[in-house]
Amino acid sequence: MKRAFTLIELLVVIAIIAILAAILFPVFAQAKLAAKGASSTSNIKQTAIAAIMYCGDYDDVFPAQYVDETSDWGWQRSWIMEVLPYMKSYGILKDPSDNVKLTTTYDSGPKFSYVANGILLGNTGSGTFLLMRGVITTNGNGGSTSWYEQTTRSQTQITHVADTVLFATRSAAMKGGDKDPLASGGSKMEGSFSPWNAVLNNAGGVDCVSNACSLPGWANSWGKPDPTYKGALDRTYSGNAPFAFADGHAKSLKPEATMDFSGDITWGQVAFISPKPFAGKWDALRD
Repeated sequence: MKRAFTLIELLVVIAIIAILAAILFPVFAQAKLAAKGASSTSNIKQTAIAAIMYCGDYDDVFPAQYVDETSDWGWQRSWIMEVLPYMKSYGILKDPSDNVKLTTTYDSGPKFSYVANGILLGNTGSGTFLLMRGVITTNGNGGSTSWYEQTTRSQTQITHVADTVLFATRSAAMKGGDKDPLASGGSKMEGSFSPWNAVLNNAGGVDCVSNACSLPGWANSWGKPDPTYKGALDRTYSGNAPFAFADGHAKSLKPEATMDFSGDITWGQVAFISPKPFAGKWDALRD
């Protein structure tokens, strides 16, 4: 005579399956996240290679934002539009884990997750208030951006090309800023066509809100660095995020690993150039 499962045996089998599922599902989730992280690192690497290909066609000079503000507002385009012919697709500009929605009220292009290094540090002498020490920034005609340096950067100017950030992962602007996609009152997170949040420069309402800025340690742009301050760069992959460097390679790092908290800060003010500013891998012109 055939013997059927007893109720107890069936419950034991169900319990074993449930235990295995509880063990395996987190492993599957971690594997899926790791795959997304690898895809994101590949995306940001391709973006860096596209920018370097642009350099090859334009006398060794990286792309820049182009802003015409002769009447305080005017025609503009982001670095993304400059390198698009080398990318052929907006798809590589988006981190697979980026779920932030655009909230702009006008068409500003597809969502992007990777921002260019356009870090600004102060000029302790006369002249322009902030100097561009990053790689990609505005190349415009003054207007509301006349208080910081308008320039482009050559590859040969970068002193540590393999250790200087070119692109970082930031899916959303600072909370409370004028590009905060989660804020009420009509705040905007703009897309690829807009130059205003495609570069991280630690200035304005995109990268700094009430003096606290996007980069780790920059809790107060006029105070000493705070190693406990996390900033606003993505930390999606076990606390890490993909970064691309000026020589074209990419890797996943903790955002604070791009900073130099041992920097000698003149007057205790991180916004000004010092013998060893704590901007670390963001400072393309450091010794």
